[in-house]
Amino acid sequence: MVNDGLWTESTADGQESAARPWDVRGASGREMGRVRGRSWSGVGSRVAGGCLALSFSVAALIAFLSGCSRDGDAGGGYDPSWRYPLRADPIVVRAPVAQPPDRAPAGKLDEVIATFPSLGGKLIDTKTLPDDRKQALTAALDELFGTPAAPTVSSAVGGSTDIPGTDLSPGFLAVGSRVYRRLCNQCHGMTGDGRGPSGQWIYPCPRDVRQGVFKIATAGPKPRIDALVRLLRQGVPGTPMPVFDLIPDEDVRAVTAYVVHLSLRGEVEFRVTRAMLDETGEADVSDVAAECRGTLAKLLTQWAAAQSAPPPPEVPADPVDAKDAGYQESVRRGHALFTDEKLGCVKCHQDYGRKDVYLYDVWGGTARAADLTRGEFRWGRDPTTLAARVRHGIPASGMPAAPADLTAEQVIDLVRFVGAAGFPQRLPENVRSQVKN
Repeated sequence: MVNDGLWTESTADGQESAARPWDVRGASGREMGRVRGRSWSGVGSRVAGGCLALSFSVAALIAFLSGCSRDGDAGGGYDPSWRYPLRADPIVVRAPVAQPPDRAPAGKLDEVIATFPSLGGKLIDTKTLPDDRKQALTAALDELFGTPAAPTVSSAVGGSTDIPGTDLSPGFLAVGSRVYRRLCNQCHGMTGDGRGPSGQWIYPCPRDVRQGVFKIATAGPKPRIDALVRLLRQGVPGTPMPVFDLIPDEDVRAVTAYVVHLSLRGEVEFRVTRAMLDETGEADVSDVAAECRGTLAKLLTQWAAAQSAPPPPEVPADPVDAKDAGYQESVRRGHALFTDEKLGCVKCHQDYGRKDVYLYDVWGGTARAADLTRGEFRWGRDPTTLAARVRHGIPASGMPAAPADLTAEQVIDLVRFVGAAGFPQRLPENVRSQVKN
């Protein structure tokens, strides 16, 4: 059934219910709707699961609104005596080939990741790093990146530490650190590992920036700074990531710089640790400090290059009149592309995304294929953003890039359909009947 804007559902007695654009799938403080009680074991209670999810959502919301904790200084910053801890969780080298049956239960992500070797995956146990190596790595990271209260990006790399669009000076990073602790630490953790006090209880899991991987990147391995700023301003619909559109622009810019700092530090640690524990013997890390400096220099170059890359091509906005003949024909062509098994969209977005299909992401968590009928997309539903997702994919969560031979016109057609799928009145009648069923 359809109403004037969103898909509706029928109740058990056959009555048409109100459209439910959101689906509580774990603990999103902004999502309301149906609660699914399934777990990895296949056992669960809808009501109990929903209450648990809601309780943790409220806890996370209270923490966010309070903007403080019991430790640290009264100004909202980190204690000057604190140091960034070394990574203790395993590095996911390869996730299991088989798709996960469901998302990891709340608070159990690390336990699920620990099962990967028995399922055909591969992990590197960072705790096996010898003590002398740990000490050398800690000293090198402290020299390059400072402390949570006094963060820096050292110029000891021998090259430029400038990244266009942001400011990595110690003073600006210190401001960003204070903003981060007040607004972000609760979920993303002090090192940016996504394992803050509330992080393990919410879904999707907060972003772990330590591998230098960002889903919003479209210009190579690193994102544009303006894309990070926009993400902070707009939040991520359908997730616990809130909107920060009321805090001063200077604070947004500062916390963005601090996130870049955490990502640089985390990725240097990630790459050097992995090299030191390399089983093949190909990596030679005789000088840990030099390896850290060289890795940082390469990463700074990647970040700088991403800022000079051209932004995604603009795609014209959808017409206000959904009955426009040209638009309707474009949606039809897009639907044909979407359902073409050769293109592969329907492999993951089964029943237009209504069916739960999970994939492992590069961090060892799970990502659910988007439900097109909800009309909501995490990185934005404007045609330009959707086209960038189609063209470049989201490699970190298993969504492949479009084939190279997909023309610009076909990308636009596909985007027209994807953008209209959640709004029945914008679909041609023959397409609407197929999406409805």
